[in-house]
Amino acid sequence: MRAWVSHGAGLDRLRLEERPVPRPAAGQVLLRMRAATVALRDHKMALGAYGEVREPRVLGGEGVGEVVEWGEGVQGWREGQRVNPLFVQGWTEERVHHDVVARSTLGSAFVDGCLAEYMAVPAHSLVAVPEHLSDGEAATLPFAGLTAWCAVREQARIGARDVVVVQGTGGIPLFALQFAKQAGARVIVTSKNDDKLERVRTLGADHTLNYERQPQWSQAVLEFTAGHGADLVMDPGGSVTMAQSLRAVRPGGTVCVVGALGASPDIAVSLPWLLGHNLRVQGCNAGPLQAHRAMAAAIAATALRPIVERTVPFVDAGLAIAAAPRAEQFGKVCVLMGED
Repeated sequence: MRAWVSHGAGLDRLRLEERPVPRPAAGQVLLRMRAATVALRDHKMALGAYGEVREPRVLGGEGVGEVVEWGEGVQGWREGQRVNPLFVQGWTEERVHHDVVARSTLGSAFVDGCLAEYMAVPAHSLVAVPEHLSDGEAATLPFAGLTAWCAVREQARIGARDVVVVQGTGGIPLFALQFAKQAGARVIVTSKNDDKLERVRTLGADHTLNYERQPQWSQAVLEFTAGHGADLVMDPGGSVTMAQSLRAVRPGGTVCVVGALGASPDIAVSLPWLLGHNLRVQGCNAGPLQAHRAMAAAIAATALRPIVERTVPFVDAGLAIAAAPRAEQFGKVCVLMGED
């Protein structure tokens, strides 16, 4: 089989190469991968931003495959069934040990990811894909979809008439917009691109803000909410965005950090403001198995369709990884395994 393999820090050490097809061990399922996604995380992983990869490792944190074989003791799955592998393979219970998260994440320094034509994964970490989704759409669920679902529905518990602020128009923000509208909330979207702001309005955004023209956009959020503030602000993890996010959220509200876009990992937070307004700042990076199942059920029940900007053939995945920091897409970029 072919796979996109990182041999250490540097895009020049990312190669498309031949590997043996893995065999499913006891408790594992072998998947023929049909699609995967490309994310900024893959670019950072290839550069060694999360630590040097000591062994060659297949990249790709999310994808969809079909069941082709299974090992001893596996029940409940059928040949040809489309499934998502869980982003954090060991997160099958609400509470898990730190090392389980650190060492069982797909496409990391420890676990091969989805940018391969076949992969063997634990049977207990699979979730059936909603049937109405294309392969490219289904591939977006394990990380982008699940991160947004956990932020909007599991952590902030957004409901009817709540207000959600979404920053940007990538995969996670657009999923957050869709899940918030699904819950009956009002949604404000920020971007520096007016064309993209026009597009989010067609997806149901109630209000849009160009943050380059309105750098103090938290004031506009307060005006939109009659001074109350938003119930949830999705923050991409930047030092400038965090200051505005904290000012835009209502007392007792939630700021969900869903990325790390700032140049420095250290972001100043006003503790007196945080304390005085009873705010919750919550990190959100995918989620557990039960949350993925709940998300898939909600997507199936409402026929929600993830936003895929474009698809690329498998041989061009390396180019897509190299281009990921430009973040020019609206939604997700997906890799289709059956296309060259």
